Amino acid sequence: MATVLLCATALPVSAQSGAQTINFAASTFSTSKSVVRADGIDNAVVSVTIKNDFFGPLEGATVELRSSRGDQDEIIAQNNVTNSFGRASFLLRSLRNGTSTLTAIVNGQTFPKTVDVFFDQGLALQLPVGALIKIPDDNDVNTLNDTAVYYYASNGKRYVFPNEKTYFTWYADFSQVRIIPIDQMALIPIGGNITYRPASRLVKFQTDPKTYLPTKGGVLRWAKTEEIVRTWFGPQWNTFIDDISEAFYVNYTFGSPIEGPYDVSLQIIADTARTVNENLGLGRP
Repeated sequence: MATVLLCATALPVSAQSGAQTINFAASTFSTSKSVVRADGIDNAVVSVTIKNDFFGPLEGATVELRSSRGDQDEIIAQNNVTNSFGRASFLLRSLRNGTSTLTAIVNGQTFPKTVDVFFDQGLALQLPVGALIKIPDDNDVNTLNDTAVYYYASNGKRYVFPNEKTYFTWYADFSQVRIIPIDQMALIPIGGNITYRPASRLVKFQTDPKTYLPTKGGVLRWAKTEEIVRTWFGPQWNTFIDDISEAFYVNYTFGSPIEGPYDVSLQIIADTARTVNENLGLGRP
C-alpha cells in the first residue's frame, strides 16, 4: 500500500476554519494505490487528514475531492466530513485509462498539494462519446447478441437500443455503427436501455389505452385528448404511435398529464435532449 505524504513549504501553511485553524503543513493527502485498473471496479481509497495549529486532528471540516478528468472518474465519498481523527475518505475508480490529478477542497480552501492516480488496463480503443458500437456478426441466425447496437456515453458505459423503433428516433440509418472486438466490448459496462427521443413520436403500452409523449430522461406524459395529438402531428397522428412492450415499462417514468395542445412545445421538449448522452442526464459530449 502506497501512501503519499504531502507537505506544503512555499505555500501558506495554515488557514482559518471556524474556531480552529487548518494547518496544511501538518495535514496529509494520500492514496492507497498510485496505479488502478480502469475497469470501474478496482479502486483507490483517497484520504485527507486535517490537522490544526496544535497538530491535533481537526474534526468537522467539509472536504470535497475533484479530479482533473471530471466525470471520466467516479468519486464516492465514504465520509466527506472529517471524523475525530481529522480524516475524510473517498473511493476513486474509472473506466478510462490515463492519469487523474486529484485536488482536495477543505472548507472551501484548496489543499496546497495534489495527488496523482494512474489508471491502466482499461479499454484500448479510443472511442469518442456518442460512438455507436456492436460486436462482429457470428453468422448464426439463432443468436441475437451480435445484433445489439450500443451507444458509448460520457460515463464510459454502453447503453443499448432495445429495438429498431427506438434506434430510428435517434438515427436515420446504421451507417455510423462501428464494429469492435468482443474482448473490448466486454470491458465496457452496460449502463441500461435507451428510451425514445423526446418529442419524436407518440408511444403507448399494449395493455394501456393512454397515448404518451416521450420527454427527456424517459419521462412519459399522457396526452389526454385527440385534439392535442392532432394539433402536434396532424390528421395522420395515429401513424406516429408506437406500441412499447411491457418488458420495457421499467425504463420509463411518468410525468404530469398534458391537458391541452399548447401546454407544451414539441420543439422545446426536443431541444432538451438532442443526443442520447443528454437524454441520459450526462450532459453534452
